[in-house]
Parts: sequence; C-alpha cells; structure tokens
Amino acid sequence: MENILLVIITTKNYKMICESFNLYPAIDIKDGKCVRLLFGDMKKETIYNNNPIDQAMWFIDQGAKWLHIVDLDGAVEGKTVNKSIIQKLLKTFQNKVNIQLGGGIRSLENIDFWLQNSVERLILGTLAFENPNFVKKLEHKYYKKIVSGADVRDGMIALHGWKSQSNIRAFDLVKKFNPSIISAVIYTDISRDGSLQGVSLEQTTNFAKSIPHPVIASGGVSSLNDIIKLRDEFSNGIEGVIIGRALYDKKFKFADALQIIKKAKS
Repeated sequence: MENILLVIITTKNYKMICESFNLYPAIDIKDGKCVRLLFGDMKKETIYNNNPIDQAMWFIDQGAKWLHIVDLDGAVEGKTVNKSIIQKLLKTFQNKVNIQLGGGIRSLENIDFWLQNSVERLILGTLAFENPNFVKKLEHKYYKKIVSGADVRDGMIALHGWKSQSNIRAFDLVKKFNPSIISAVIYTDISRDGSLQGVSLEQTTNFAKSIPHPVIASGGVSSLNDIIKLRDEFSNGIEGVIIGRALYDKKFKFADALQIIKKAKS
C-alpha cells in the first residue's frame, strides 16, 4: 500500500548513484497482524502471521537487508494506527535491517517521530500528492530519507489507502520533485497487487525511464523470473522490487532471490 543533492544532475548520472538492485520483502500490518490484500482491497485480506515481529525475523534470517513495512490501517485513517507494533519491531531489529515505512504519514510531527526512531526511509503517498510544497521543504532536513509512493490504477494516482482516485498521472506527480528531495519512487500497479499475475514490466520500465529518480517496482511478483526481468532493467532506473504474496505463498524462497541478485553482481 506510498533524491538527493541540490545540484543540476542528469537522469542517467543520478540513477548511477544507486549501486545495486535491492529486494524489499513486504510486511503489511492490519489490526496488528501481517496480512496481504488483493488489489489493495481492505476487505480482501489474507492473514499470514499474527505476529509481524516473527515475520520480520524470518525475512532477516533469510538475508533481508531491507524491510518494507506498511501500516494499512494508517493509510486509510490518515494517521499511524499500528504504532506500538511498529515501535516494537524497530526496537527489536535496530541496526540489523533497514526499515522503509509507509501508511498514514501525513504530518511533519509524524515524519520527525519515525525518522528519529530508527526508520531509514519514509514513504509519502497522499501527502506528496495533496501538498507537494510541504514535501519540498523536507529537502534539507531529511536528505535521502523520503520515498514517494506512486500507486497507480488505470494510469492515475490512487490516494487515501487506495480508496480514492485522482486525475493525475504518476509521471506528473513525481516530476514536481527534485531528485534532491525524493530518494526513490515506489511504482505500484494496483491492478496486479497481491494477484501473482506477474509484474507490469513494460509499464514500470517506461515510467522509470521517464523520471530522474530510481524506481522500486511493486505489484504482481509471482516468480523468480519476475525478479530477473526487473533486475535486468537496473540500467533503466529500476533499483529494486517489493515482494509480498509470492514469498508468503512460497512461490520461491527469498534466499533464492538474493542469490540471483548476488550472481548479477559477480
């Protein structure tokens, strides 16, 4: 469910700052539990683990360097809802894994709180759309700490936990932000999210080519082949992929996905 130094910089050169392709196993939290949704529908949930801490430990034991955590209730409510479990997760795994957190992050107070409490990067979706000038003001305070969420349905940005639809394209939203503000953009194809239908490779790659920010792909991953296809677009600006249901449904092992990335580096 949500860049870098203030200089003149070309799209190609900026993206070269990203040195490796990253994997982001997803932990979506609803009512304190680890769940996956189908097409972002809060009524179509599957509970995979009653304890997000245990789920995080499993991913870390498999070699995860990042965790992509979303407060689903927070995304809908517009404020952090699952605060206690997220704080416990941060305390438990401090200095063991990088945390990328989203869902209901819509105030400076909330941004300050999480970035001062071991969150490596915050995902801003609705806030970035509704108040881009506010996001721009974060440039000097939180260098490389903000990720923009471009959640797309039928080519247009979806908001408020994907419950409402805008009339703006993802490209038009992201181009408002200098690469000095946004460290990456998460491009989610809602029509594939949680469906195991495979990634929207062409759509995601074209988006990545059109903006100066690194892009993290999200939605539809179903096999190791999807990982390979996205990894092969690294030179076009795709710096990583968020993996959810495919791991929970054991379509492949996270350790095997890591091996694919490591082989590409060698």
